[in-house]
Amino acid sequence: MRSAPRHVGQFWRSLAAGAGVAAFRFPLASLLIVAIAILSNLALRDVYPVAEDDLAWLLAAFYGAAAISVVMVLAMEARDVSVAVRQGASVLVALVVGAAIWVGPALAVFPPPLIVAATFAVPLAGYLSLRDAERFWVFTFWTVVGVSLAFLSVLLFVLGLSAILEMIRYLFEVGLPSDAYEHIFATAFALVGPLFALGRIPHHFDERMPAGQDERLISGLRILFDWVAVPLVLATALVLHLYAAKILVTGDVPQGEIGWIVTFFAVFVLLLRIAVDPFRTGAAAATRLFTRYFALALLVPLTLLAYAIWLRLDAQGFTLERYYLMLGALAAGLVLTLQLPGRTRGDIRWMAAVPVLLLALSAFGPWGAYDTVGRSQTAHIVERFVVDDGAGGHRLAATGRSDREAAELRSRLYVLDDVSQLERLAPLLPADLMEGKESDRRERVFAELDLSGPVGVRELRSFTANAPMVIDIAGFDRVVPERDVRQGLADGETSSTGAPLSGGVVLQLEGWEFVLRIGEAEDRFDLASAIDALPDTIYSAAPDRLPMQIVDLNGVNGRNVRLALRQIVRDGDDGAILSALLTVYYRSGEWQERPGG
Repeated sequence: MRSAPRHVGQFWRSLAAGAGVAAFRFPLASLLIVAIAILSNLALRDVYPVAEDDLAWLLAAFYGAAAISVVMVLAMEARDVSVAVRQGASVLVALVVGAAIWVGPALAVFPPPLIVAATFAVPLAGYLSLRDAERFWVFTFWTVVGVSLAFLSVLLFVLGLSAILEMIRYLFEVGLPSDAYEHIFATAFALVGPLFALGRIPHHFDERMPAGQDERLISGLRILFDWVAVPLVLATALVLHLYAAKILVTGDVPQGEIGWIVTFFAVFVLLLRIAVDPFRTGAAAATRLFTRYFALALLVPLTLLAYAIWLRLDAQGFTLERYYLMLGALAAGLVLTLQLPGRTRGDIRWMAAVPVLLLALSAFGPWGAYDTVGRSQTAHIVERFVVDDGAGGHRLAATGRSDREAAELRSRLYVLDDVSQLERLAPLLPADLMEGKESDRRERVFAELDLSGPVGVRELRSFTANAPMVIDIAGFDRVVPERDVRQGLADGETSSTGAPLSGGVVLQLEGWEFVLRIGEAEDRFDLASAIDALPDTIYSAAPDRLPMQIVDLNGVNGRNVRLALRQIVRDGDDGAILSALLTVYYRSGEWQERPGG
């Protein structure tokens, strides 16, 4: 029994020692992790070293720089480069990647795929053109296990600590303020977890599979692959082949979501092929079948995916979604090509490297996501909506469009704005339209093209208030606990069995008014005017920092109520109240039946 605490202590000492080693092995990444933790904790106190909207990009830049610095250190460690050179190279590449992420759209760089590629390149760094697939698999496996255990350990620790602190608060009525828990979790997952994870990255690049094939963890993985994962993949492949046969026979167009289905299937097949690589010898029949013919199993689904993409690109052009569907199909196709007889056949390092490389390349350049989508949508807009301006030039027409054409143009402009490519339309619009704030550019373009009022789209204004607070009942002696009330639907009517609900209290929203009926007495209150009197900042405040809004209303029949508003949703055009989550306080004496209601 005494050995259990000793083992737990040894585990935590191991994690702490690993974090210390990580600080020396990956100094730049460790410093950036500390910076991320500091910025995260400052944000919890509403302190922002940069504009609040830019904080997410700064954190992403720090993370991307940290990830690529780790990749560079590992790549040079594997090649026995000196410490000074590898640390200097890691700083240089981190500056490039961090700057690219920070400036992002201004340079037509799409940061998310760059960040993901840098993360998944970590296990690959020491093995491309070096060593063999088995050593790569072992390094990747222990990296994943170590990182997962590090974060799981931190999670269990902070959950246990929080439970103990809450128990102390409950039993002894003393404890930390509620916002202290936010800082505990932010520090745990932004600082402690990542440092522990860095410490669990293996130091050696030449480890092989455990000598004994009966080693428990490895044996458990073999069972998982042989009897669960591989049969599921084979069954999915059968379904996709049957669907392809149906399309071939009936001539139907593939369903809209088939692109994502096939893409995820291809990704899962490649991941599983990498995962089962060391278990091919002595594997079950299904696993042997899968490892031998996985490339053939992907041919028909990828053909189906290519057909679906071609149909949509021809009619609608590239969007970010279609670009990455095509990129997934291209990655899988290249991996299949590498399975032709040669040095790369069956090499799981290339199965992992090709998607990561394409993902990184998609972040920038004329082949990248932003430029490809921008060119495609601009070409469709020019083809469909550009007219002669009468002076030998061309312009985007502001009038003369049907509702359907206006909706199409608006949709394409949204796509261009999503990839920061609206400036491609500058030659077709008034010269001064692209000047001024970039954040307002879309609105200016929409106004110029008479698209400011989206067809069939309702603009909403809303707020949600979840911050704890104390409510002064101010002499009201009755309360209707929190209700969700929606426009035109009365809350508190009789049930389907005819039994009265909520003690005969009925709440209703009618346009701008709040209607309250208690028994036979009814009164109406101008709720919209009371909400209009609240500060506009409530609509932009974070829900967990906004207390419920208290409004006192006087009804048309002279009654008074106090409402505690947790959530309000209003029509952005006419201000009508569409839904409300609220608590009602009233005085029972005012609701005795009286002449006139």
